Formats: sequence, structure tokens, C-alpha cells
Amino acid sequence: MAETGGGFSKGRLEAFSDGVIGVIMTIMVLDLKAPASAEPAELFKLWPSFTIYLVSFAFVAIYWINHHSQFMRVRRVTASLIWANAALLFALSLIPFATAYVAATRISPFPTAIYGALQLGCALSFSLIGTTIEAERGDDPEFRREVVGHRLLDRLSLSAYALATLIALISPAISIAIFVAIGAAYAVPGIFNERSLRKARGRPRA
Repeated sequence: MAETGGGFSKGRLEAFSDGVIGVIMTIMVLDLKAPASAEPAELFKLWPSFTIYLVSFAFVAIYWINHHSQFMRVRRVTASLIWANAALLFALSLIPFATAYVAATRISPFPTAIYGALQLGCALSFSLIGTTIEAERGDDPEFRREVVGHRLLDRLSLSAYALATLIALISPAISIAIFVAIGAAYAVPGIFNERSLRKARGRPRA
């Protein structure tokens, strides 16, 4: 596949991605089954399903927000970017399955570890998009300075996901807490970049 700067617009790629992510966020709720009994206790028994659904919904929403933030930096759509984006959408499309698996097993160790491995896959795919954009904009020193904080956050999150996946086999609750902490770090796109940039600009010149 040749580079597609003229034939595959950034808007088209974003619109397709938005549609896929929107479907993913919608179908997850279909796995929340209402209890057959009207007793409040029966509803409270569904707390594992609601907990993992909330975590997954928040994660997909955060990926959608940060995906938009990433694409604001794109100057030209290339084949590498298209496939990196497809890898992210593939990983995200598995989240409803992993969410249902964890919910059905009431947040058991092995299913939670599978969920963590999927989150690691999503993070790797998202990081690949960033790396692809950086490679395409390698001639822009200002851009490279701006993404220093983002690059550091990506590396830290990948390590944290790997650790949380292993911890899930011992304590799923701690593992999910780590997932939530990682998500919180990405909840405001660019905050680490802005802090890094301010810090860099505040340094006295030699």
C-alpha cells in the first residue's frame, strides 16, 4: 500500500474510528442483564458486572478523547498510520468480550489477567499511533519537544499494565485499581506535555 496522503483523508480516518469506538461503547451495555427478581439484594449481586462495565466504558471514552488529541497532530495520512489505527480499533473491539468475561466470572484472577493483557495491547497500539505520527513529523523540532511528556507517560503506562496483568493473578482488586490509576493519568490529554513544556521553557539557557 502506498502512502495515501491525497486519497485517504484524516477526516475520513477519524470518522471511521469514531464510528467503531461508538459501537464498542454501545454494545458493552448489552451484557448487563437485569435480575429476574425485584429484590434489591438481587440487583446488588450484579456489582461485579457494573464495576467492570464502568471501568471499561471509561477506558474506551478516554481512548476516544486521546485518539482525537493524537490526530490533531497528524499532517499527512500514511499507510503506517492507517494500520496502526486499525490495530488500536481491533484491540478496542475486544474490550466488550473481555468485560463480559470478567463480569461473568465475578472478577476472578485469570479473567482479570486476560483483561489486563488486552489493556496492554490497547496501550501498545495507541503508543504505535504516536510513534507513527512522530516518525512522519521528524523534521519538526517543536513538535518533538511537545511530545516528550506524552512519550514518558506511554512508557510508564505500558510497564504499569504489564505489572497489573501479573498482579491480577494474585489480587484482581489491586490490578483494577492500577488500571483506574492509569486511566486517570490519560483523562486530561496533554497535561503531561504541557507541564513538560513549561518546565523546559523555564530552564535558564546555557
